[in-house]
Amino acid sequence: MKLKDQLILREVAGQYVIVPTGKRVREVTSVVYISSSAAYLWDYMKDHDFTKEELVDRILDHYEGVTAEKAAADIDQFLKTLADNNILDDGVVRGRTFVRIPKEVLDKLWPKVGLTARKKDGDGKA
Repeated sequence: MKLKDQLILREVAGQYVIVPTGKRVREVTSVVYISSSAAYLWDYMKDHDFTKEELVDRILDHYEGVTAEKAAADIDQFLKTLADNNILDDGVVRGRTFVRIPKEVLDKLWPKVGLTARKKDGDGKA
């Protein structure tokens, strides 16, 4: 997985904020704050494809006293936050997707056999 493009991380008043630019402004509509540990991971993630396991290893190498289980749980939450805010490019389609299906295909999927349409008579009654 990877981060979507046109996203930058800024430190504002001691808080780390993910800021969308360009077309991402329409997709990332919430202000997303992350911790300093998440910002440490972001620095790696912005330039690389990555796995959850790689992120866990980076945390374990960087911080003392953190267990693999705690790191994995925290990273799960971090990745969920990114995914929920349309920041993570993990292959999952989120939000609305519209697909136009040609009438011929619809007719094959749902044939009108056995369906009867109600017709109105001249005075508008069925």
